[in-house]
Amino acid sequence: MEFLNALFTAAFDQNLVFVQLVGMVSAILVAERPQDSFRFGGMLWVAIFVAGVIGWPLYTVLFQAWGIDYLAPLGYVMVAVAIAYIMGAVLARGGDRAARDRAYMTSTVVAVNASLLAVPLSGAAVAATTTWGVACASALGAGMGAFIAIVAFAFLRDRIEERLVPGVLRGLPISLITASLVALAFTGVAGIAGGLFV
Repeated sequence: MEFLNALFTAAFDQNLVFVQLVGMVSAILVAERPQDSFRFGGMLWVAIFVAGVIGWPLYTVLFQAWGIDYLAPLGYVMVAVAIAYIMGAVLARGGDRAARDRAYMTSTVVAVNASLLAVPLSGAAVAATTTWGVACASALGAGMGAFIAIVAFAFLRDRIEERLVPGVLRGLPISLITASLVALAFTGVAGIAGGLFV
């Protein structure tokens, strides 16, 4: 139950994109088409999860043991960026030049967003977790929450562009209004998902 509680709390109650408003740029600027949002969100999910899984032992064995706790966000950022670039290199292998360029560009965007999201992830994992299982669950949940937010926003944005939107609100203004309404919805149900498994 502790694993599920940490997973759903990190995914929904403490969603990095819409509740903590850290990765909002990735949801607004990158997730334009729904088919691209699955790949981008999946890469971000893996980068955040691996950063959490590697970062927690790094924190407990190195940073906490040596008394340099303040470097924990930097450790999470370095791990997240390295994982994003490794995933980009794996995806770019064996493709033509255009596919390689697209994979490297996507991995750069994922690295920037993963580094932004790794800072609150490190704070949550360091402050709230005392066991390896809870750390894994919170890292998996944080990545799942970012994935859900990016995919949901891409589908919402796609639906909004099909509707009649006044000329003044087209583009970024309607995206900001939509993002604020989705963030309000996420904060309105905060505390429900994590409380299901207590």
